[in-house]
Amino acid sequence: MGNSDDAWRELAHRVERLDAEAGRALHVALRTRDRPPTVQIVERAGSGGRALAVPESPEEYAVEYLETDVPGRADPTVDGDVVILVTAVRRPPHAIHPADRALIDRVEAGRMIVVLTGTDADDAAIEAVAERLRTPVLPFSDTDALAGAIAARLHRARRRRDDVLAATVAGIAANPPARDAIEDALDVLAPGRAP
Repeated sequence: MGNSDDAWRELAHRVERLDAEAGRALHVALRTRDRPPTVQIVERAGSGGRALAVPESPEEYAVEYLETDVPGRADPTVDGDVVILVTAVRRPPHAIHPADRALIDRVEAGRMIVVLTGTDADDAAIEAVAERLRTPVLPFSDTDALAGAIAARLHRARRRRDDVLAATVAGIAANPPARDAIEDALDVLAPGRAP
């Protein structure tokens, strides 16, 4: 963020003067990147997700609570920048519900955190579940670990958003002068393209 944000905005204004439609598309791409990140807390009904203490952060983010696997109702869209699945661990062999496992498999690993609830969510259960999954597994009560995991995933989300912004801007159709301005700016602003 910071100076590169100013440079992206200056580019959008410059492109808009050269090609109004391309400039509007660039402004939309910037607004999409700059919207507040979303932390979704997902649970099957009654798993305790609403009682999860989401740590406060200096970075603003929206928190959404979603219930899945509800009879007679379609599952909600799980697309948050950070997805926290609150689930109960079953007694040995320390398995989690198949619906929760299916959700974990659908969500990109870099966005997912699993929080275990219940009296069987001891260190052995956490370790056993973590070995089977590709994501952090935390006990319900460890708010410090949760805060760290959320911060790490928000950092990745910002990087993903910057990558998507650069790809979107690179694909904007524009007249030759605006296209030249876009290409020149991408050489400097796009992640991984700087000299």
